[in-house]
Amino acid sequence: MKISDKGLALIKEFEGYHTALPDGSCKAYLDKLASPQIWTIGHGLTSGVKPGMVMTAEEAEAALRRELAEHEAIVNRVVTVPIGQNNFDALVSFNYNCGKLASSTLLKKLNAGDFDGAAREFDRWVKAGGKTYKGLVRRRAAERAMFEQDARDADIPPGAPDMPQAVEPAPAPVSKGVIATIAAGGGVVIPQVPTGVTTNVTNAEAWQGVGTQILGMGKWAVSSPLALAIVACVAGLLFLPKLLGARS
Repeated sequence: MKISDKGLALIKEFEGYHTALPDGSCKAYLDKLASPQIWTIGHGLTSGVKPGMVMTAEEAEAALRRELAEHEAIVNRVVTVPIGQNNFDALVSFNYNCGKLASSTLLKKLNAGDFDGAAREFDRWVKAGGKTYKGLVRRRAAERAMFEQDARDADIPPGAPDMPQAVEPAPAPVSKGVIATIAAGGGVVIPQVPTGVTTNVTNAEAWQGVGTQILGMGKWAVSSPLALAIVACVAGLLFLPKLLGARS
């Protein structure tokens, strides 16, 4: 595989063009942040660069492509699992900047098929000389975002949406047909007889709920002297006239 124009643009964006001269060419500079320090020119070029070296913009572009060919070869050699173009571009950019893909945990996870784990490894490579640099943070984030455009763990088929489809239903909501009538002093909820069944509740479940409420009312009535007195009065009013009529 070879780096795409998109991958090349990412590298040029973060490497910049150093050190630019008034005529558009560039001059070598000593990268003091590197360990060890190294002479650099153009778009982060280091191979064969010496103090006082000058390149035109066209020469710097051609030199960049030649140097990237070495990093393309490294990625092609050390990666042993199938990857996409975005994966490849991100890895070439990473190795061009860090030079340590072959010995990295990122590569180990990738070759083990752990694309998500490999993607997270980009975030670790943000230091130079023991100090975290914002430019490195931004570059790793951009490389990771590019890498993740193709990243798929082995258990997710290519092209499948990265989300589960067999989702468990939420608990059934309380039916609007239930009327919360609080019995005097007892705090008992008396449900209305269900007239329909929701998609998540069966007829049996609905009537079971009614039975539970009625049973609760019965227990309350038995345990409450006031309730027993009320029941006795109602029974007397209903049956006493009939008893008196029978005796007469």
